[in-house]
Order: sequence, then structure tokens, then C-alpha cells
Amino acid sequence: MRERLLFVGMTFFLLVIVVVWFTRFFDEMGAETSENRFVRWCRCKRTYHGENLTFDIAVKVFLAALLIRFIFYLAGLLICTQFVEYYKELEKFTFQDFLGSWKRWDSTHYINLAQKGYEGYIEDGQHLFLVFFPLYPWTIRIVQAFISNWEAAGLFVSILAFSAGSVFFYGTILEEYGKEIAKRSLALLSFYPFSFFFGGIMSESLFFCLLSAGFFCIRRHKWLAAGIIGAFCSMCRIQGILLMGVGFVELFVTYRPVECLRRKKFVEFIQVLFKKGSFLLLALLGCMVYLGINKSVEGDWFRFQFYQREHWYHATTFVSKSIDEILYYIANAEFLMKKYVWIPELLIFIITMLLLLYSLRRHPLRYSAFLFVYTIVNYSVTFLISGGRYMACALTAFLFLAEGTTGRKILYYIILILFLCLTGVYLHGFMSGQQVL
Repeated sequence: MRERLLFVGMTFFLLVIVVVWFTRFFDEMGAETSENRFVRWCRCKRTYHGENLTFDIAVKVFLAALLIRFIFYLAGLLICTQFVEYYKELEKFTFQDFLGSWKRWDSTHYINLAQKGYEGYIEDGQHLFLVFFPLYPWTIRIVQAFISNWEAAGLFVSILAFSAGSVFFYGTILEEYGKEIAKRSLALLSFYPFSFFFGGIMSESLFFCLLSAGFFCIRRHKWLAAGIIGAFCSMCRIQGILLMGVGFVELFVTYRPVECLRRKKFVEFIQVLFKKGSFLLLALLGCMVYLGINKSVEGDWFRFQFYQREHWYHATTFVSKSIDEILYYIANAEFLMKKYVWIPELLIFIITMLLLLYSLRRHPLRYSAFLFVYTIVNYSVTFLISGGRYMACALTAFLFLAEGTTGRKILYYIILILFLCLTGVYLHGFMSGQQVL
């Protein structure tokens, strides 16, 4: 009964979002709907004024992001030396111990892939790690030529990627909304309760950097650059392909094909689509590289799906089924799994959906489209145990949250303090070897 109610409720909720979004989309593409009351209701109700991203601002943001990463490393060091029994018993806490404190869960697999490659990294006679996308381990391998320690190379990639990504993230929001919302968005993202993964030996920071750079280029209508970045982004995570969709939403809203059709200028739009939109299709190359790895290693373009299902217990499902499974685990799993995995995943999903509803009539369509599809893709798998980490890259959620606190300074600081407290809880769990993954 619960599963059926969830299915009906979720389907209705998602349908409402889709209807409102597409109503706005067709209106902004030039459909003649000015007399329709529902269309007028769906239209964007806010205007924003941005500022240009200068070199001086970019440097300040880069250094601030760098400082934030080192604050997290100091916090992790303090937790290890004061609260984690294994490290407290060591006579001397070395640099290698520090690196080891961040080499947890998927980090080991990324390091092994960087060292051995997909063909050489075998467990139980199988290439179980074909499920991991290649760009991050390949980048570690390149950096390791200059930094001999593999773990240090991985951390260096993550630090640099987060700092560069923060510049693009801040710059995108600065040029659209102005300084106040840009600052708040970056602060909320940087201290999101699972944001410490940006500093780990995992692909979060690199994916964040590429996503942010893609959004920056799409906003500036640099279509070729956006396509190239999209190719690298989809080589980092499957969700990187969403940059292509974001780009097409912006292109269609900018060049208004419905209006072109009505005015018998559709040929002009087709020309624009081929000259500029075709660059966005470069994002598909990243996926083809990943599928090619599967084909090369095991002779099957889609072999990763088998391992995802049989070894990692991830199968594609409707989002309501995933939420139902999360509710089941909240009711039946052990306390620590509830605390570190299932309860935060449910709360993050609910808050994200509310932010999405809030954003539909207040923000450019490319931002709400990304958050909608990104969230649904992440929550449409069984046994979702890393939802908190994945949603660290739901970039526009932090923008919507920041914009929602405009003129509400107390609310902003309450949220930020709550984020900082929860970050302490989950960082402690991660450093203690709990199931924070």
C-alpha cells in the first residue's frame, strides 16, 4: 500500500513540475500564449542583475576555496588525533597517516585504477571496477608523474579541481544574480554536510569543476567550449551528459524556435542549431569513451550494467521505489546506517524537491531543468548508499537556497550554522570509518 501511494503521489508531483516547466519553456521559445492565464502565472516572476567576473575576483575565490579545503583537512586531522582510537594509539602521526585517513571507500578503487588500469584491476577474477568512470583515475595517473605518492596526487587533483570549480561556480552566479547570492551559494555548497568529499580521493571535486565550467560557458553562450567540457564531464560521471541538455535548453530559449516557425524563419533557427548546437553533442564523446573501455576490456559495451546490478546491487528503478526502499531501511536498518545514510538521503530529497518547486517561477529554466533531472537520475537506483555525496554536485540547489535567503540574513546564518554542525557529525563519522560513503 505504501509503495502504491508513493508511486501515485510521486508521479503526480513530478507531473506538476513537468507541466509548469514546459509551459514556461514553450512560452520562452516564442509561443503566442500571452492571453492564457496559466501561462502568465508560470512566467518568471523575478529579474536579477549580475556583475562581471574579473581576474581579481577569480583569484580571491580560488584562494578562499583553497583555504576552505585546508580547514577541512585540519578538522580531519584534529578528529583523527583526538577522537579516532586507531590514530590515537599511534606513537607518531605521519603524513602517510594523514593521507590514509582520506583513503576510504571508493578512494581505494580510484587509486588502484590509476595504478593498474581497467584491465589490470581484477577482483575475484572479474573487472568489477568497470563501474567507475575513467577521467579521475586518468588525471591522478598524469599528476602522479610529478607527485610520486599516489594518494597525495589524488588529493592534489581534488584540491585544485575544487578551487578552480569554485571560481566557475561563483562566476556563473555572480554574472546572473550578483555578489550577495554568489557568496551565499558558494558558502552553502562549501559547508554542505557532505562537502568534505570534495577534498577526498574521489571524483566529486573534478565533476564539480567540470559542471561549473560547463554552466559558465553555457551562460556566456560559448557553445564549443561547453561541448568540449561536456565531453570531459561525461567521462567523469554519467550525469555529466546533463550539460548537453542544459545547453540545449539555453540555446532554444535564446533563439526561440517556436517564434521562428511562426514567422517563417525556421530555416534560420536550423542553421543556428547546426552551427552552434552541434557543438553541444560533443558531450556524447565522453560516454562513448567509457563504453569503449567496457568493450575493450570485456567485449561488451554495456558490461558495467551487469556489475552494477550483480555486485554493487544498483538497478535502475522509478524514483518512488527508491524512496520506498529508503523508508524501509529507516525503519529496519541499524542505527548508524540510519544516521549516516538513510535519514540524510530522505531529508535531502524532500528539501531538494521543495527547492525545485520554489524555483520554477523564479529562475532561468536551465537551472531548474538540471536540478530536476540530476536529482531524479540519482534517486532512481536501488540500494542508494551514497546519495548525500552525489547531491553535493546538485549545484543549482545551493543557488536556489541562497536566493531564497535574500533579505533574510538570520535564516541564512541559521542554515549555514546547521550545515557546519552536520558537517562535523558526518566528517567525524567518515574519519571514524563509519558508513559515510
